[in-house]
Amino acid sequence: MAVKSKGLGADGVAAPNSTGIKVIIVGMGLGGLAAAIECTRKGHTVLAIDQQKELKPIGDSIAVPSNAANVVRKWANGAVDERLSKVVTYCEIMEMHNSKGELIINSNLGGYSGGKGKGHGYPAHRGDLAMAFYDHAKDLGVEFMLGHRVLEYFEDENEAGVVIDGQKITADCVIGADGIHSKARGAITGTNPAPHSSGYAMYRAWFDADEVAADPETRWIMEGSHINDISKLYFSTDLHLMLGTAKRGKEIFWMCTHKDTYDVAESWSFPGKLEDMLEYIKDWPITPKLEKVFRKTPKDRLIDFKLLWRDALKTWVSPHGRMMLIGDAAHAILPTSGQGAGQAIEDAATLAVCLELGGKGNIQQALRATQALRYDRASLMQRIGIETRDAWHKTDWEAVAKDARILEMPRPKWIFGHDCQQYAYDEYDKAVEALNSGVAYKACNVPSEGENHRQLDFLDE
Repeated sequence: MAVKSKGLGADGVAAPNSTGIKVIIVGMGLGGLAAAIECTRKGHTVLAIDQQKELKPIGDSIAVPSNAANVVRKWANGAVDERLSKVVTYCEIMEMHNSKGELIINSNLGGYSGGKGKGHGYPAHRGDLAMAFYDHAKDLGVEFMLGHRVLEYFEDENEAGVVIDGQKITADCVIGADGIHSKARGAITGTNPAPHSSGYAMYRAWFDADEVAADPETRWIMEGSHINDISKLYFSTDLHLMLGTAKRGKEIFWMCTHKDTYDVAESWSFPGKLEDMLEYIKDWPITPKLEKVFRKTPKDRLIDFKLLWRDALKTWVSPHGRMMLIGDAAHAILPTSGQGAGQAIEDAATLAVCLELGGKGNIQQALRATQALRYDRASLMQRIGIETRDAWHKTDWEAVAKDARILEMPRPKWIFGHDCQQYAYDEYDKAVEALNSGVAYKACNVPSEGENHRQLDFLDE
């Protein structure tokens, strides 16, 4: 069948259920919710499944960078963007300090900072983002099956499906968006390598700022936050710590990435103990000042979880081509990339476009083209996360003295200025041609081999 061209376009929205394509999506994190929304917007019929009986506003700090926010900004004619503008962190600068508390450099957060318009992102509480996505998906008429665990995945040349409570449910394709601990991964790819520790774990906390603001010894972190939120990063060998405000000073968040001392077979997330965290920074000269803030953390708002890693998958698509992984299920990304949520949303939007362009008669082609368009880009984001972590944990201070910018989060146009939807429309035919001819697709949404991929050339517009 001939490949379609052009399609609805990056901003186009199809009539509901107009393509005749039925998509089952398993896992309702940000990536799964985005896939449900984007597939619905492109005219596909979606069944969204999650094992949780109720989707709740859980989690803590996460960022949807501008490359993904540009997708979200189109939803409901800007109404979702308007809702999120009330809960994002408005912070344009991250102050980077050594363990003495000495300022090394002010790092521009262009591409992450909250605000309206192209070039801004949604740094926010994960729960606020998830609820906004979920509510919009319901408004679009997405069918949800909550509180159901998928027991089996199956496919043949003509359809794919899942088994829930002994019942077979079929569709044109099944998308596994169930995160790093994906149950879909083994069923879809035939391999499910056990997770192993990245060598690090992270304490995370998020809580109301009232007590911090009321205490003269801690309110220093609040200064000016009613106008622009505060973000401070401190680091030394094998450890970095971020502390800041959110929602213009209404809330406090902090994160501490440290060497992992527990076996990978143990629980990957458990309540954190503040005294254990403080032990990691006991020798920092700045600790007495920071500790006063940390001690305001409610006991039930601190967790310690492993930063796990899975070896890269050779494929995200099943043998018959009717099932596919997206997001962390396909390509787990460390928080230091700043792109975990962003890449999941790019996956989702690209998938919806490829299904539209391929049509109901070319589902396998559409899923394989989605992987071709996304694989190299997501893989490079994984690499960037490791590079940034190592820059902070294994700092070359002589090099920093010459140019402190090497410590900054990379801020390149090729990441933050990317339009994944337009790219899918522009490149779909090329990806299909490569697949049909048996040659590797040449991605142009990443820098060329040998080109600097950590530029600082993207700024808010």
